[in-house]
Amino acid sequence: MEIVFISGLSGSGKTTALKAFEDSGYFCIDNLPLSLLKKFIDIIELSNSQINKIAGVCDIRDPNLTEEIKEIKEWLDHSKIEYKIIFFESDDKTLIKRFEQTRRSHPLSLLRKIPLSKAIKEEKEAIEPIKKIADFIIDTTQLNVNQLRRLVYEKFLKQDKRLIIQLISFGFKYGIPIESDNVFDVRFLPNPYFIDELKDTTGLDKKTYDFVMNQSQTNEFLDYLRGFLDAFIPHYIKEGKSYLTISIGCTGGKHRSVAIVEYIKEYLIKKGFEVEILHRDIEK
Repeated sequence: MEIVFISGLSGSGKTTALKAFEDSGYFCIDNLPLSLLKKFIDIIELSNSQINKIAGVCDIRDPNLTEEIKEIKEWLDHSKIEYKIIFFESDDKTLIKRFEQTRRSHPLSLLRKIPLSKAIKEEKEAIEPIKKIADFIIDTTQLNVNQLRRLVYEKFLKQDKRLIIQLISFGFKYGIPIESDNVFDVRFLPNPYFIDELKDTTGLDKKTYDFVMNQSQTNEFLDYLRGFLDAFIPHYIKEGKSYLTISIGCTGGKHRSVAIVEYIKEYLIKKGFEVEILHRDIEK
Protein backbone atom coordinates (compact mmCIF):
# COMPACT_ATOMS: atom_id res chain seq x y z
CA MET A 1 0.00 0.00 0.00
CA GLU A 2 1.09 3.57 -0.70
CA ILE A 3 -0.13 6.69 1.08
CA VAL A 4 0.53 10.27 -0.04
CA PHE A 5 -0.04 13.04 2.47
CA ILE A 6 -0.66 16.41 0.82
CA SER A 7 -0.30 19.33 3.19
CA GLY A 8 0.70 22.98 3.17
CA LEU A 9 -0.75 26.45 3.10
CA SER A 10 -4.34 27.14 2.16
CA GLY A 11 -4.41 28.43 -1.42
CA SER A 12 -1.07 26.88 -2.37
CA GLY A 13 -2.50 24.24 -4.72
CA LYS A 14 -3.25 21.22 -2.54
CA THR A 15 -6.62 20.55 -4.19
CA THR A 16 -5.08 20.73 -7.66
CA ALA A 17 -2.44 18.21 -6.62
CA LEU A 18 -5.05 15.92 -5.09
CA LYS A 19 -7.04 15.96 -8.31
CA ALA A 20 -3.96 14.87 -10.26
CA PHE A 21 -3.51 11.88 -7.95
CA GLU A 22 -7.21 11.05 -8.24
CA ASP A 23 -7.00 11.10 -12.04
CA SER A 24 -4.12 8.63 -11.76
CA GLY A 25 -6.12 6.05 -9.84
CA TYR A 26 -5.49 7.01 -6.23
CA PHE A 27 -8.32 6.80 -3.68
CA CYS A 28 -8.46 10.42 -2.57
CA ILE A 29 -9.74 12.11 0.57
CA ASP A 30 -9.90 15.85 1.15
CA ASN A 31 -9.48 17.03 4.75
CA LEU A 32 -8.26 13.58 5.78
CA PRO A 33 -8.97 12.90 9.50
CA LEU A 34 -5.62 11.46 10.52
CA SER A 35 -7.05 10.11 13.76
CA LEU A 36 -9.15 7.73 11.65
CA LEU A 37 -6.44 6.70 9.22
CA LYS A 38 -5.44 3.51 11.03
CA LYS A 39 -9.06 2.37 11.24
CA PHE A 40 -9.54 3.15 7.56
CA ILE A 41 -6.52 1.03 6.62
CA ASP A 42 -7.77 -1.81 8.84
CA ILE A 43 -11.12 -1.75 7.05
CA ILE A 44 -9.39 -1.88 3.65
CA GLU A 45 -7.26 -4.85 4.68
CA LEU A 46 -10.09 -6.78 6.36
CA SER A 47 -12.42 -6.30 3.42
CA ASN A 48 -9.81 -7.37 0.86
CA SER A 49 -10.43 -4.10 -0.94
CA GLN A 50 -8.55 -3.35 -4.15
CA ILE A 51 -7.59 0.06 -2.76
CA ASN A 52 -3.81 0.16 -2.53
CA LYS A 53 -3.02 3.79 -3.35
CA ILE A 54 -4.35 6.56 -1.12
CA ALA A 55 -3.81 10.31 -1.31
CA GLY A 56 -5.23 12.75 1.20
CA VAL A 57 -5.12 16.44 1.95
CA CYS A 58 -4.45 17.15 5.60
CA ASP A 59 -4.22 20.78 6.61
CA ILE A 60 -5.06 23.47 9.12
CA ARG A 61 -8.72 22.46 9.15
CA ASP A 62 -7.64 19.64 11.47
CA PRO A 63 -6.91 21.36 14.81
CA ASN A 64 -4.62 18.52 15.94
CA LEU A 65 -2.81 18.18 12.64
CA THR A 66 0.81 18.63 13.70
CA GLU A 67 0.58 16.17 16.60
CA GLU A 68 -1.38 13.58 14.63
CA ILE A 69 0.85 13.59 11.56
CA LYS A 70 3.94 13.02 13.69
CA GLU A 71 2.25 10.05 15.35
CA ILE A 72 1.12 8.66 12.00
CA LYS A 73 4.61 9.12 10.56
CA GLU A 74 6.16 7.20 13.43
CA TRP A 75 3.62 4.41 13.01
CA LEU A 76 4.19 4.22 9.26
CA ASP A 77 7.97 4.13 9.75
CA HIS A 78 7.48 0.79 11.53
CA SER A 79 5.04 -0.61 8.98
CA LYS A 80 5.41 -1.96 5.47
CA ILE A 81 3.36 0.87 4.03
CA GLU A 82 5.14 3.26 1.69
CA TYR A 83 4.35 6.90 2.22
CA LYS A 84 5.44 10.41 1.38
CA ILE A 85 4.56 13.85 2.70
CA ILE A 86 4.31 16.64 0.12
CA PHE A 87 4.17 20.21 1.42
CA PHE A 88 2.89 23.05 -0.77
CA GLU A 89 3.57 26.73 -0.13
CA SER A 90 3.44 30.12 -1.83
CA ASP A 91 4.44 33.63 -0.85
CA ASP A 92 1.92 35.83 0.99
CA LYS A 93 1.23 38.14 -1.94
CA THR A 94 0.35 35.23 -4.22
CA LEU A 95 -1.87 33.59 -1.60
CA ILE A 96 -3.78 36.82 -1.00
CA LYS A 97 -4.27 37.29 -4.76
CA ARG A 98 -5.58 33.73 -5.15
CA PHE A 99 -8.09 34.12 -2.34
CA GLU A 100 -9.28 37.42 -3.80
CA GLN A 101 -9.66 35.93 -7.28
CA THR A 102 -11.60 32.89 -6.10
CA ARG A 103 -13.55 34.84 -3.47
CA ARG A 104 -12.97 32.04 -1.01
CA SER A 105 -12.34 32.53 2.67
CA HIS A 106 -9.26 31.30 4.46
CA PRO A 107 -10.15 28.55 6.99
CA LEU A 108 -8.66 30.52 9.88
CA SER A 109 -10.44 33.70 8.78
CA LEU A 110 -13.72 31.86 9.14
CA LEU A 111 -12.80 30.11 12.36
CA ARG A 112 -11.21 33.01 14.23
CA LYS A 113 -12.76 36.01 12.47
CA ILE A 114 -9.37 37.46 11.58
CA PRO A 115 -8.09 39.28 8.45
CA LEU A 116 -6.66 37.23 5.60
CA SER A 117 -3.08 38.45 6.07
CA LYS A 118 -3.12 37.47 9.73
CA ALA A 119 -4.72 34.10 8.93
CA ILE A 120 -1.91 33.32 6.48
CA LYS A 121 0.74 34.31 9.04
CA GLU A 122 -0.80 32.16 11.78
CA GLU A 123 -1.22 29.19 9.45
CA LYS A 124 2.44 29.35 8.43
CA GLU A 125 3.49 29.25 12.06
CA ALA A 126 1.06 26.48 12.96
CA ILE A 127 2.11 24.05 10.22
CA GLU A 128 5.83 24.79 10.18
CA PRO A 129 6.49 21.47 12.00
CA ILE A 130 4.91 19.62 9.08
CA LYS A 131 7.12 21.45 6.61
CA LYS A 132 10.17 20.31 8.58
CA ILE A 133 9.27 16.62 8.26
CA ALA A 134 7.97 16.78 4.67
CA ASP A 135 9.69 14.66 2.05
CA PHE A 136 9.05 17.25 -0.65
CA ILE A 137 8.43 21.00 -0.48
CA ILE A 138 6.84 22.59 -3.54
CA ASP A 139 6.71 26.38 -3.93
CA THR A 140 3.80 27.19 -6.26
CA THR A 141 4.27 30.96 -6.28
CA GLN A 142 5.19 31.08 -9.95
CA LEU A 143 2.91 28.25 -11.10
CA ASN A 144 -0.57 28.43 -12.55
CA VAL A 145 -3.02 25.55 -12.18
CA ASN A 146 -1.96 23.76 -15.35
CA GLN A 147 1.75 24.13 -14.62
CA LEU A 148 1.25 22.74 -11.12
CA ARG A 149 -0.72 19.80 -12.45
CA ARG A 150 2.04 18.98 -14.92
CA LEU A 151 4.68 19.26 -12.20
CA VAL A 152 2.79 16.79 -10.02
CA TYR A 153 2.51 14.30 -12.88
CA GLU A 154 6.14 14.58 -13.83
CA LYS A 155 7.58 14.56 -10.30
CA PHE A 156 5.33 12.16 -8.42
CA LEU A 157 3.26 10.12 -10.84
CA LYS A 158 6.04 9.32 -13.29
CA GLN A 159 3.76 9.45 -16.28
CA ASP A 160 2.55 11.70 -19.02
CA LYS A 161 -1.08 12.47 -18.53
CA ARG A 162 -3.05 11.09 -21.47
CA LEU A 163 -5.77 13.15 -23.03
CA ILE A 164 -9.04 11.28 -23.52
CA ILE A 165 -11.03 12.59 -26.47
CA GLN A 166 -14.79 12.06 -26.43
CA LEU A 167 -16.63 12.36 -29.72
CA ILE A 168 -20.39 12.95 -29.58
CA SER A 169 -22.82 12.84 -32.46
CA PHE A 170 -26.07 14.67 -31.76
CA GLY A 171 -29.13 16.25 -33.29
CA PHE A 172 -29.57 20.00 -32.98
CA LYS A 173 -33.32 19.44 -32.61
CA TYR A 174 -32.56 17.80 -29.24
CA GLY A 175 -30.08 20.42 -28.05
CA ILE A 176 -26.31 20.79 -27.95
CA PRO A 177 -24.52 18.49 -25.44
CA ILE A 178 -23.72 20.67 -22.44
CA GLU A 179 -20.35 18.95 -21.91
CA SER A 180 -19.06 20.05 -25.33
CA ASP A 181 -15.70 21.80 -25.59
CA ASN A 182 -15.99 22.19 -29.36
CA VAL A 183 -19.14 21.97 -31.51
CA PHE A 184 -19.20 21.48 -35.29
CA ASP A 185 -22.36 21.83 -37.37
CA VAL A 186 -22.61 19.49 -40.39
CA ARG A 187 -26.17 20.36 -41.41
CA PHE A 188 -24.73 21.87 -44.62
CA LEU A 189 -24.01 18.34 -45.90
CA PRO A 190 -26.59 16.58 -48.13
CA ASN A 191 -29.07 14.81 -45.84
CA PRO A 192 -29.53 11.03 -46.29
CA TYR A 193 -32.92 11.36 -44.56
CA PHE A 194 -34.41 12.61 -47.84
CA ILE A 195 -33.24 9.58 -49.79
CA ASP A 196 -35.80 6.77 -49.51
CA GLU A 197 -33.33 3.90 -49.24
CA LEU A 198 -31.27 5.73 -46.58
CA LYS A 199 -34.01 7.37 -44.54
CA ASP A 200 -34.35 4.54 -42.01
CA THR A 201 -30.63 3.85 -41.73
CA THR A 202 -27.93 5.54 -39.62
CA GLY A 203 -24.40 6.71 -40.18
CA LEU A 204 -23.24 3.33 -38.89
CA ASP A 205 -24.63 1.63 -42.00
CA LYS A 206 -22.01 1.37 -44.74
CA LYS A 207 -24.22 2.68 -47.53
CA THR A 208 -25.13 5.77 -45.52
CA TYR A 209 -21.57 6.27 -44.31
CA ASP A 210 -20.31 6.04 -47.89
CA PHE A 211 -22.98 8.48 -49.08
CA VAL A 212 -21.86 11.08 -46.54
CA MET A 213 -18.16 10.51 -47.18
CA ASN A 214 -18.48 10.77 -50.96
CA GLN A 215 -19.77 14.33 -50.92
CA SER A 216 -17.40 17.09 -52.03
CA GLN A 217 -18.56 19.23 -49.11
CA THR A 218 -17.59 16.42 -46.73
CA ASN A 219 -14.04 16.25 -48.08
CA GLU A 220 -13.68 20.00 -47.76
CA PHE A 221 -14.99 19.95 -44.20
CA LEU A 222 -12.79 17.03 -43.17
CA ASP A 223 -9.71 18.80 -44.51
CA TYR A 224 -10.56 21.70 -42.21
CA LEU A 225 -11.41 19.50 -39.23
CA ARG A 226 -8.25 17.40 -39.50
CA GLY A 227 -6.20 20.58 -39.63
CA PHE A 228 -8.00 21.93 -36.58
CA LEU A 229 -7.43 18.74 -34.58
CA ASP A 230 -3.77 18.44 -35.59
CA ALA A 231 -3.11 22.06 -34.69
CA PHE A 232 -4.99 22.43 -31.43
CA ILE A 233 -5.07 19.07 -29.63
CA PRO A 234 -1.37 19.47 -28.70
CA HIS A 235 -2.27 22.76 -27.00
CA TYR A 236 -4.99 21.07 -24.95
CA ILE A 237 -2.44 18.48 -23.86
CA LYS A 238 0.10 21.17 -23.01
CA GLU A 239 -2.44 22.93 -20.81
CA GLY A 240 -3.04 19.72 -18.88
CA LYS A 241 -6.58 19.03 -20.02
CA SER A 242 -7.55 15.43 -19.28
CA TYR A 243 -10.83 15.20 -21.19
CA LEU A 244 -11.70 16.91 -24.46
CA THR A 245 -15.25 16.64 -25.80
CA ILE A 246 -15.86 17.33 -29.49
CA SER A 247 -19.48 17.29 -30.60
CA ILE A 248 -20.65 16.93 -34.21
CA GLY A 249 -24.26 17.88 -34.88
CA CYS A 250 -26.74 17.43 -37.69
CA THR A 251 -30.52 17.84 -37.66
CA GLY A 252 -31.58 14.58 -36.02
CA GLY A 253 -28.29 13.06 -34.95
CA LYS A 254 -28.69 9.82 -36.92
CA HIS A 255 -26.96 10.14 -40.28
CA ARG A 256 -24.41 12.85 -41.07
CA SER A 257 -23.08 13.52 -37.58
CA VAL A 258 -22.76 9.78 -36.85
CA ALA A 259 -20.78 9.16 -40.02
CA ILE A 260 -18.43 12.09 -39.35
CA VAL A 261 -17.83 10.96 -35.77
CA GLU A 262 -16.99 7.45 -36.99
CA TYR A 263 -14.48 8.87 -39.46
CA ILE A 264 -12.84 11.16 -36.88
CA LYS A 265 -12.69 8.31 -34.39
CA GLU A 266 -10.57 6.22 -36.76
CA TYR A 267 -8.42 9.24 -37.65
CA LEU A 268 -7.60 10.01 -34.01
CA ILE A 269 -6.99 6.37 -33.08
CA LYS A 270 -4.43 6.14 -35.86
CA LYS A 271 -2.79 9.22 -34.36
CA GLY A 272 -2.44 7.31 -31.09
CA PHE A 273 -5.16 9.06 -29.06
CA GLU A 274 -7.53 7.40 -26.62
CA VAL A 275 -11.02 7.96 -28.00
CA GLU A 276 -14.51 7.45 -26.61
CA ILE A 277 -17.63 7.88 -28.74
CA LEU A 278 -21.25 8.55 -27.94
CA HIS A 279 -23.98 8.59 -30.57
CA ARG A 280 -26.41 10.42 -28.33
CA ASP A 281 -29.48 10.66 -30.48
CA ILE A 282 -29.08 7.75 -32.86
CA GLU A 283 -32.05 5.85 -31.38
CA LYS A 284 -34.46 8.81 -31.29
